This record gives sequence, structure tokens and C-alpha cells, in this order.
Amino acid sequence: MDAEASRKTWELENNVKTLPACDEIFRYDAEQQRQILDAKPWEKDPHYFKDIKISALSLLKMVMHARSGGTLEIMGLLLGKVEDNTMIVMDAFALPVEGTETRVNAQSQAY
Repeated sequence: MDAEASRKTWELENNVKTLPACDEIFRYDAEQQRQILDAKPWEKDPHYFKDIKISALSLLKMVMHARSGGTLEIMGLLLGKVEDNTMIVMDAFALPVEGTETRVNAQSQAY
């Protein structure tokens, strides 16, 4: 019961919103994305992006990768799209790169 209460508290404090069981947010329209990328509205307004939506699976991958890094910095790639002033992260990929405050050691797998 404590775990459930803690989760609910965390969700309230971090404004977590569960979306309806609809896959519409994950549909990719190549033409729409091309228009947004060509317009580049974020170059004119440095505060253009107001929200981010992260899929639960992406968030889980990011947290697991961060935990596996221990005291080392980690690197990864985020895959997603832009809708209006919102970034939508649909997937995340860990990179096999080790980093500290002063250097980054990219293994051959990273290339």
C-alpha cells in the first residue's frame, strides 16, 4: 500500500497525465514533420517548446540506462517527433559511451 501511495504522490507532484488508450499520438506523418522541420520555429523563439510527452517504455529505458551508468555519465539517443510546441519521445536508445566530467570514451560500437 505504501508503494501505491508513493507512486500517486510522485505522479501528482510531477504532473503525470495518463493518456487514453489511443495510438494516435504514435502515428508519424512524414509530410507534417517535414513542414515543421523546414519551418524551424524554435530558431526564432528559444522558449518555443513548452511540453514534452515521453512514452512509459522510453522513460523506463532511460532510467535503466542511467542506473547502469553508476557514477559515470551516460549518453543516448531519443527518437520522436514534434507537434506544435510539444516534443514527443517515442523511444530511447543507450549508447555504449563512457563519460566523466573531463572526457568521453566512445568505444568502437558507438561509431
